[in-house]
Amino acid sequence: MKIRTFIALELPPFLRHELSSQAKLLAGQDKRQQIRWMPRENYHLTLAFLGNVDSARLTNLLFVMEQELESVEAVPCKFSTITPFPFSRPKIVAALLECTAELLLLQTDVAKCVQSSGISPDRRRFVPHVTLGRLKPYAGKSVDFQAHNILLAGVADTVTLFQSELTPIGPIHTALVEIPLRTLPEGK
Repeated sequence: MKIRTFIALELPPFLRHELSSQAKLLAGQDKRQQIRWMPRENYHLTLAFLGNVDSARLTNLLFVMEQELESVEAVPCKFSTITPFPFSRPKIVAALLECTAELLLLQTDVAKCVQSSGISPDRRRFVPHVTLGRLKPYAGKSVDFQAHNILLAGVADTVTLFQSELTPIGPIHTALVEIPLRTLPEGK
């Protein structure tokens, strides 16, 4: 059986709450209702989109990820901007994260786990972002707002393998397995 899946870095609840508050402010500016705003429960940072994967390969992937990520420290997350994304042809409204060395290393480690499990991940360039909303099909290139600067920071300490079921009202994400990262020492 094949399951539509992705691997994500989970955001701590307070960051989800703050991003949700920012999204609500922007939703108030969306006078033409061009954006379908995501529930904060769906906020995550995708590290690897896997697509439809056989459940046997997922079992192997989980074993490899648990071994590889057991010594990885929690990742600092710094948000600086909410913007239509991608910039050339926006499809979503995203909160962009600073691309830190820790975040890149985690994403690289996850990609290696995926490849060593015989799974071909999506090949798009990694641009760390959290989707806050999706532009409706009729929105075209123009949206009701420009980039919005924010300053939010926190630490994410869980990598999750999600199942993603597409529905007419939006995707439903179900956590299949959560892998905790090591907690950062105080003062780091």
